[in-house]
Amino acid sequence: MPRMRAGLAGLALGRSATTLLLLLASCGLATSLINWDSDIVANEMETEYAEKDALTMHFGASKADLTIFPSYEEMKKKVGEFKDVDPSELVNHDYTSMTAWLKAAALNYPNITHLYSVGKSVLGRELWVLVISDNPAEHEILEPEVKYVGNMHGNEVVGREALLYLIEILCTNYGKNEYLTNLVNNQRIHIMPSMNPDGYEHGTPGDRVGGTGRANEHNVDLNRNFPAMYPAHREASGGGDPEPETAAVMKWMKEYPFVLSANFHGGSLVANYPFDDSVTGQDHIYTPTADDKLFVELAYRYARAHPRMYKTGRRCGLSADGDVFLNGITNGADWYHLAGGMQDWQYIHTNALEVTIEMGCFKFPTNDMIPKMWDEHKYALLSYLEMVDKGVRGLILDSNGKAVRNATVAVELGKVMRATDAGEYWRILPPGKHRLRVEAPGLESEIFDVTVGHDTVVHDFTLSACGTRDENEPIIMRGSGKNRIAVVGISASASAIIRKFSHQSCSGEFELDADIHLMMAPMLRTGEVIQRLQRFNPAIVLAISDGFVETITFSPTVNQPQRFNRTAMDESLQKAIGYGTYCEKPLRDARVALAMDDLRLHAAFELGIAMGCDNSTDIAKKAATIGTVVDMLKKMITLDSVHEYSVVPSANPADHFTPDQVIMVTGASIPYMEEKQCLTTVPTPSPLLKLYRMGSGEPPYTLVLAVEKRTETLVYEMMSRWCSSAEEEGVDKILRESTLIFMPEIPRTQLNCHDYSTIAPFQTLLNDVIHIVPQIDYIVMFGSGGMKVRYIKSKAGVAERLAKVYRAFHTQLSLDEENICAGGIQSERHVFGAFEWNLTTPWPVAPEALFVQTGCCYEERGSGHLYAENRRSIVAMMTERIKGVRLIGDDPAIELRTAGGGLHPIHMTSPTQGATFIGLPNGTHHLQVEKGGKLVAEFGVTITDSYPAVEKWVLLHRSFLRSNTVIVASVVFLLMLACVTHGMQFLFRWGVDELSQ
Repeated sequence: MPRMRAGLAGLALGRSATTLLLLLASCGLATSLINWDSDIVANEMETEYAEKDALTMHFGASKADLTIFPSYEEMKKKVGEFKDVDPSELVNHDYTSMTAWLKAAALNYPNITHLYSVGKSVLGRELWVLVISDNPAEHEILEPEVKYVGNMHGNEVVGREALLYLIEILCTNYGKNEYLTNLVNNQRIHIMPSMNPDGYEHGTPGDRVGGTGRANEHNVDLNRNFPAMYPAHREASGGGDPEPETAAVMKWMKEYPFVLSANFHGGSLVANYPFDDSVTGQDHIYTPTADDKLFVELAYRYARAHPRMYKTGRRCGLSADGDVFLNGITNGADWYHLAGGMQDWQYIHTNALEVTIEMGCFKFPTNDMIPKMWDEHKYALLSYLEMVDKGVRGLILDSNGKAVRNATVAVELGKVMRATDAGEYWRILPPGKHRLRVEAPGLESEIFDVTVGHDTVVHDFTLSACGTRDENEPIIMRGSGKNRIAVVGISASASAIIRKFSHQSCSGEFELDADIHLMMAPMLRTGEVIQRLQRFNPAIVLAISDGFVETITFSPTVNQPQRFNRTAMDESLQKAIGYGTYCEKPLRDARVALAMDDLRLHAAFELGIAMGCDNSTDIAKKAATIGTVVDMLKKMITLDSVHEYSVVPSANPADHFTPDQVIMVTGASIPYMEEKQCLTTVPTPSPLLKLYRMGSGEPPYTLVLAVEKRTETLVYEMMSRWCSSAEEEGVDKILRESTLIFMPEIPRTQLNCHDYSTIAPFQTLLNDVIHIVPQIDYIVMFGSGGMKVRYIKSKAGVAERLAKVYRAFHTQLSLDEENICAGGIQSERHVFGAFEWNLTTPWPVAPEALFVQTGCCYEERGSGHLYAENRRSIVAMMTERIKGVRLIGDDPAIELRTAGGGLHPIHMTSPTQGATFIGLPNGTHHLQVEKGGKLVAEFGVTITDSYPAVEKWVLLHRSFLRSNTVIVASVVFLLMLACVTHGMQFLFRWGVDELSQ
């Protein structure tokens, strides 16, 4: 198993960045130990979330297609009758007996086996590998190489045994069973039963979740010992430099062109896919690779062919309560993160695609358990091997028919693969349409559109020499990196310069940064070119022209890279290619600006560069200058999402508060607030999801939550003070005129401090909260990692206004334009800005949001100051929040809107009454009430600081009160009563009207 953990394991929830919500499903389950061979049965919540996970998102109804994901029964039919392993041999094998097994296979089946060692363990034991193929000792052109690795953790032995048994059935049935024979003939299968033979010898049969024998002889966890994607996340158990076993396996993986791989562990029952390490180094953060859909397919391919693994629900695990997984698969980091794992290193540094299989409840089963475990895994092992034939393969040749070395194969959604020295490439792909782009130094790139189905597509590429293509080609592509940049020409001379640069970047005269994906349009003229640019959606657009050497920016300042310095750029250009002193300045022509506007690339940084108007500088130098500018601009932008810091302040309230204060800033305050009847608990599906209601029960509804451990004290203290001292805090009007839903702690909250470039990972959690309290249309979130304010707009139309109020009343945020905290995400340095929800998956109830980062990661003051520092901002923002119109009605179909605004349907709180709210700034506004698209009422309102809230009633069925007379009489009576008991200050607080049809 990749890691030993205590307590309840996390759950895989598809693309949500955490497994927060589904984790709740397991909370109400019994605590009795799950038997190692128990069936897996999902509860209602788990079943619901199984329809929202990554498998469903990527494959939809196709996840039930047995031609894509064959079941145990389907595989049994497909394989047919074969000679299985003798039951007497289905036992554990130590190093001596394992070695004997492998040597016997090599001796008895020399025509299809080849035994070799990739190195030795710390104690000198061989790291054996047995190859099974029709030509086992050498690679055949276009025959894919596959590997299986077992027993990486020495006390996790089911994989070790299953691989020995797999060797047996492949060898003994060769030439006798058609299916198994074809497998052997059409791929070269490398099987390493044990990567950690020393650790195995320390293990003990019957070990379910223990650690004895897990590490190698140096007590290093080999699945933490590979070079880490994020070195700062390395754990002490992973040691330092690669251990002998790790170094040998890394060298092995570089020597062979492996296409597909699986690594076998034990302790749970699930197929795990990369990445294993999250960007923030936290657990339960879904961290996809570029090949996420393919990895989901690979994982579920294995799980589905197992009779129990594919099922949603709780199964055995490191906790007595077991682990819960959706459809038997999980993203590694979404379960828990680990740094220095083999599958992550392999994905980044080789062509091989690897998943990690947790093979069962017992790490080291006793002999009587092994026959059942083998029976459950044998068809999954075979089914997974079939995946090497899903996709495209072929040769990459030059125009003379010679193999092209160092060619790269890129797809739109997936990592770049590199061809072998023989020009071979293999690209496993999920079903559907794909575009492959092949590039090689000195040769023009080629594109191939392919539809992947059940069979392998064979396609050879022939790459022509640079400059042999049609000179009138409208679009030229280079590179396969993640940073999309476009270069467009807006004059004839610019077109020639761009075509020269395309030749330089093809021939190798100019080496483009590997992280750049470049589109070149020598002439920005035709609609087709503009449409392709729009689909390409670059982060930067360079418009090249002749004229006086200078730069012009066409995009808003907000799109400009923070480190861009126009003056310095102009000086650099003029040094490189001269001034063009007597040239005109065509970039300043309004028609050029209009042409750039027509691109409609509103998020791109658009920069015009004039390259002179004479031949004093040769075209090659001008072309190379374009390439240099492209590289410079690439360095100015960053697509990293999180930068981490080494100092994390304590989030323990007891470290920063006196004992009496601790009650106020922790969950211990809840009973006191409930006793004072200022707060009620909102029922939720699980005790881990805790929501509390405060206020009038009328809209507007605002959700307030802490998304980090450190900011929980802020929310608890806000709740406590607003409950006990509403008038002193200046929030009594807020509580009378609105409802707040507090979530001071989120399930599995973040412990580490980090900066943010998005809050979209919280969408799944927020959507579920809104499902419980559908009136919520505005969310206030508190985190850290900086001193910044971000907002998200939606239909409520208040987000930016409230965010500006928050900033204006904050002592520090109001003074600075840039984040005062060192480090952080360079593209997010501004104190004030907008975020967006991830709407690739429709979210019809998307709320507006305010996200406040309350402090730097390296602050050592803890969290005791947070509420005091933010109190004025919170109160001012919430005071602005209640400004608007509340509509109360008796028909669920009526909707309220401002002139030209969106519709706001009412939320029925009883069979005869419902309400909605529209936030409005100070001023006079005209509003309309509609039902089924028809106008049923309209009215004007005036919003001021003194009279922030106006309430209107629309009674279509007259179900509340039977006549206008009753309404008028009731209102008059209430006003008179108000005058007598509370004075004239309440007299005009509400404008109460009945607007009847």
